[in-house]
Amino acid sequence: MTIPDPKDDDVAADSHANTEPTSFVARRGLDVPQRSRVSRLGLDRRIGGRMGRHAWPRGIFFDPAPWAIMSAIVVWLLTIYRVTPCVQHDAAKAVDPYQRQCYSDIPTIYRSSGIGHGGSLFTNPDLAQTPLVTVLMAFCRRVAWAFGAEVSPKATDQQVLDAANAYWGVAQVVLFVAFLAVVISVMLLGRGSDTNLLTDDKGRPTQVRRRSWDVFWVVLCPVVYLAGLIDFSMVPVALAATSMLAWARRRPWLAGILIGLACAGSLQTAVVVFAVLLCCLRATRLSELGRYLLSAGAVLAVCHVSAACLSLTSWWTYLRSAFWSGTGLGTMWYVIQDASGATIPGIGWITGTLTIGGLLGLAWMSMTVPRRPRIAQIACVALLILFITNKVYSPQWALLLVPLAALARPDFRDWAVLMVGESFYSLAVWAHLGGLSLPGGSDADIVYWASVILRLACEVWFAWGVLDDIRRPWNDVVRVGYADDPTGGVLDHAPDPVPEGDLAAEAAQ
Repeated sequence: MTIPDPKDDDVAADSHANTEPTSFVARRGLDVPQRSRVSRLGLDRRIGGRMGRHAWPRGIFFDPAPWAIMSAIVVWLLTIYRVTPCVQHDAAKAVDPYQRQCYSDIPTIYRSSGIGHGGSLFTNPDLAQTPLVTVLMAFCRRVAWAFGAEVSPKATDQQVLDAANAYWGVAQVVLFVAFLAVVISVMLLGRGSDTNLLTDDKGRPTQVRRRSWDVFWVVLCPVVYLAGLIDFSMVPVALAATSMLAWARRRPWLAGILIGLACAGSLQTAVVVFAVLLCCLRATRLSELGRYLLSAGAVLAVCHVSAACLSLTSWWTYLRSAFWSGTGLGTMWYVIQDASGATIPGIGWITGTLTIGGLLGLAWMSMTVPRRPRIAQIACVALLILFITNKVYSPQWALLLVPLAALARPDFRDWAVLMVGESFYSLAVWAHLGGLSLPGGSDADIVYWASVILRLACEVWFAWGVLDDIRRPWNDVVRVGYADDPTGGVLDHAPDPVPEGDLAAEAAQ
């Protein structure tokens, strides 16, 4: 009598699994289970070990969407709770937002610019806001008025304060919708979102993109908690993220319209246009690039022309504050001036030259590396170049960096370094403005200077990591498993001419 060996059953099962047609596996979208870091460390032994070969990794517990949305709701509620100490209820009792670390431009501008007394926001020279942000402010004021807030020239100081609080509440809902748009966009653009996507004869996907767990780099980011409610910056960020999603879905017209609106809200979102431009030029996708740029330029022109026609003075005030302002907080130039007590001559020309030089260097590198960079990589590095060389920096600007960093380099160590620098600066700037970080008997705010230097060092660190991935694409964690660019759209797996000098180096690796 022969006792059957249990291993024979495993071998038979393996051979039976290997006989399954490849087309059937691809059609069902199955993945070969890989050992996670938790499994490699042996931390899952008490709960049954790693996932087996025949397990079905689907269902609500393996879908990041419900967990990401629930986490986003919790994070946003905590963000609202964090700013509640800055809600002023009595017009005669002021609140110090710097000491309480909860400053926001939204209610402050409402009360200081006079928009609580009615009138057109586009003709108000005290606003100096982008066209999109001005429209958002008018919308939030209209909704607050519809809910009973007093908005009229006869409104008292207390009525203006109550209306400002209602206006702030409406803005929090609008910004939450924008945050959800960012979360969903990153969830559909992260690692693995383009895995096993069947395509038709024209190279277009025939099935829905997978949902990526990289969304939690955005949902659990401390920058959202610290800077999400400072102003309306989350809305242009959401438009830029949804534009990248539309481009990944191979809809250049829609992507151009969305990025045009994003640039009408924040010119920093133009780094996405810069990235698409470079990648399309290298891949010679000129027809899609033309449709993208045409729609984006048309929307941006309509927004600014409309704002200029409504009030040329207000529109010019915004442009002058955006391009011809002096040295501001958060930059190395401010630290130099604050430490020396002297003004740097020609600071605008210096910063402009450094910014243009950095972008040109990035463009040259993108055209000469062995493999075409991903759109998120170029956009992230371009944004970091702006942050490092610019003459002014605000903590809410890092909101655009959050989705770009998650898509460009989802590495926990580098992500943690970047977020520590941004978070520490976000806390230090309010202490600096409130005079809370000055040493006793000294006018030199060394703590704030250190926060600026730390933030710049962390941004340089992260930018260097992304540039290293561009220079050595075989080490890019997003491209593991023969992936190309989940955000690339028509560029994803498109033919890429490799520079002859880099062929040998790529083959050696």
